[in-house]
Amino acid sequence: MPKWAKKALDVTSTAALIIFIVFVILLLGVRVFGIEPHIVLSGSMEPEILTGSMVYVDKLTPEEAASLQPGDTVTYQVDQRGTKVTHKIYNVVGKIPIYDTDENGNQKLDESGNPIIKEYAKDAEGNEIVMYTTYGVNNVKDGNIELALDGDPEIGNLASSNVIGKAKFSIPFLGFIAHFVQNPPGKYLVLIGCVMLIFMTFFASGPADAAEPQPVGTGVPDGPSVMQNAECKMQNFGAERQCKMQNAECKMQSDNEEKTVGDGAIDVPSNTQSDNEDKPTETAEK
Repeated sequence: MPKWAKKALDVTSTAALIIFIVFVILLLGVRVFGIEPHIVLSGSMEPEILTGSMVYVDKLTPEEAASLQPGDTVTYQVDQRGTKVTHKIYNVVGKIPIYDTDENGNQKLDESGNPIIKEYAKDAEGNEIVMYTTYGVNNVKDGNIELALDGDPEIGNLASSNVIGKAKFSIPFLGFIAHFVQNPPGKYLVLIGCVMLIFMTFFASGPADAAEPQPVGTGVPDGPSVMQNAECKMQNFGAERQCKMQNAECKMQSDNEEKTVGDGAIDVPSNTQSDNEDKPTETAEK
């Protein structure tokens, strides 16, 4: 694989992995801190919460859910199917009284003629229920909030037992993405993307491809090893040159020695010596 292709694959896989991790944190990681993400697919709370946003809700205890105030933005469940709505509280209606009755089912009255309250309604865990009235900000027309209420302000439409939590913040358009990946075909595309990401990460971190031709004697194409090889070459070249110079010096010394021996100790042939011995007189005469 060419270096540029490997580098591009490495960058792409890293970016995809970072996006995947951030997305998982925004969808699942925040739950560790008691915050639940919820998708907003309607515009009833615009411009405060845009359509397609992901709203992050701080989960409340039953006691906290029974202590909400007007103006709080809350997420609550409206039916047994799990449908959830994020709206703003208009007013606090109060607890739900349960009146005392006689044997015939008639309400008992006190001395002032008021019904006698036996107790207040409680949820399955024994917590007293408080009723609220809610509304959508975008449903308000001409500043008349009462026309946008979700229920009768004297009775209320939201029980504290159905409150999930208080909305803390929202991220625009993230809800559209989350809704897409949680339903077909987005769910299958995410699965395919995860498999591709695994392969991309594997190939990007795999061994380098050795298809490219390498210079003879270098061993590796680049990096610190090339410098090491170059240094070794220079050292070898220097050692070889020094060796040649030493050999040349040795040869010159040898030649000088041979020349010295030839000048001072030339062997005389025997016949010459004989001639000299036979004719000493002639040499003297001349």
